[in-house]
Amino acid sequence: GETGWTLTSLGNMDEFYIEDKVTDSLTGNKHVHFWSAATSSVEFTVEQQVNGLPSGKYKYSISIMGGDCGETDIYSFVKIDGEIVKTQALSINGYGNWDTALISDVEYTEGQTIVVGIYVKCSGSGNGAWGKIDDALLNSQK
Repeated sequence: GETGWTLTSLGNMDEFYIEDKVTDSLTGNKHVHFWSAATSSVEFTVEQQVNGLPSGKYKYSISIMGGDCGETDIYSFVKIDGEIVKTQALSINGYGNWDTALISDVEYTEGQTIVVGIYVKCSGSGNGAWGKIDDALLNSQK
């Protein structure tokens, strides 16, 4: 869904929003959509602060697909108390080819601030960098 997500543009993209389109979603019908025709204009983060978790070990996953991205720097991340504690690289490989990052063994203590998200930067090529982000999941790891 779209509740609780913070979308922060760090570039000058043509389109960057939560889209409601089942055919472009990995599951469900909502996902983050981005597109830009201008070279080196795609750069952003998508983040969510998660509250009310008990102490324990957690895992976080998120998926991305897209195309025409040229050189990229894409990774999922987990921040605890404002510091990135874990990252996992992702790649973009064309329409329908979802890449999923999994970050495991995130040690969390109740009362800390935990933020999960993704960073995306694309130089662009062809008809402009575009993509979809879906299925961000933070789960207890037993």
